[in-house]
This record gives sequence, structure tokens and C-alpha cells, in this order.
Amino acid sequence: MKKTILLILLGILLGIGGMFIMSRPEAPPPASQVDFLEFTAELPGDALSMTHGIEGMMIFPEGIADLKNTPISNMMGISTRIRGKDGEYVGLASELELFPNDKGLRPGMKWKTYWTFMTFDGALFVYEIEAPPLAHLPMLSSLAQGKDWTGSIPADTSVGPHPSGRGIIVGGTGAYAWASGTFVERIDLRGFTVEGKITGTLYLQLYLDKKKSAEQ
Repeated sequence: MKKTILLILLGILLGIGGMFIMSRPEAPPPASQVDFLEFTAELPGDALSMTHGIEGMMIFPEGIADLKNTPISNMMGISTRIRGKDGEYVGLASELELFPNDKGLRPGMKWKTYWTFMTFDGALFVYEIEAPPLAHLPMLSSLAQGKDWTGSIPADTSVGPHPSGRGIIVGGTGAYAWASGTFVERIDLRGFTVEGKITGTLYLQLYLDKKKSAEQ
């Protein structure tokens, strides 16, 4: 059953191939952006939970309720610890994804994603549109053959809504009050098993506009 699902997934991603280029060039930040902030999460160790209603995808931890056969089966919720530039934990992040339906990936598919980052300095709320990177096809091909995959595939999943192809920073609190700017979600996949265990590093990059004062 797992192999059938993976073969279908591979076929779908191959269909996407004609719609996405192999690598999107890094878009230069707008001239007004002066601050860069990056959080990372090591997978699977830093991930705390994931649930959804999509058939054939894992959820964790054991015993967590799934969203199958509910009005929100096309949603996904993820929570993780996040690290700063020195590799130490600096806070928590939650990711909420809204897919067109709960049937899984298909050609030309894009979906909405919302991130919340909470640190001791304050919180940030981010919105992006995601799409499956074509660069992940070698990994999916291996899984479709029933084989675990190992390697290294860095790829951006952000495709908008900013004209540069990045997500957008909606706002923040504390040190990030009145925050704005753009956002890139990037993952370096280094392993993927047929059971669905992911190994890699998640890079969450925030390009902050120049700070605004309360009077503005």
C-alpha cells in the first residue's frame, strides 16, 4: 500500500516538473531591508508534533489525533523547537498549512502556510505560499522504488505571495513590534525513509525591513 502511494506521489511530482524550474535564483532583498534573522530546526530531533488528514503521511507523536474525516482534514499542524545562529534553542515555532483538499500533491499544486515564531524577545507572524520543489524528485524516485533515500537536497519551498517569490512578514510583538519584510522557508533534506521519517535541516529566514517607530 505504501509503495502504491509513493508511486502515485512520484507521478504527480513528475507532472509538476514542467511547471517549476530546477532551481529558483535567490531574489535580492528590497533595498530597505537591513536586518536578517534565521531560525533553524534539526529534523527529526527538534520537531515536537505533526497532524493532518492526508492519507499515507505520518503523524506524531504516537497517540496524537489525526484530522481524517473531519471538516479540517485538508489542514496540517506542526510544532517545533527553533535554534538561533549559535545552534542553541531560542524558542518555539508553529506551522499551519492549508491545502486545497486532503488528497495529497498534484500537478501545479500550491498551498497557504502560516508560521508563528515565539522567542524571549517577542513573536513574529509570517504568511507564505508553498509549492513542491522539483529538486526533490530524486528522493521521491527512491521512495517509489521502496528504498530509503540519503543525500543532500537544499531547496526553497516558498513561492510567494511577495513578487520576489518569498513569503511576507505580517507583524510581531516585543522587539519585533511593527515588523515587516519577507520570508524564505528552505530545507536541506539528508534522509527520507519509506516509513516517512525525515532527516535534515529546516532554515527559516526572515528579511526584516528597517524598524518603524511607534509614531509611524
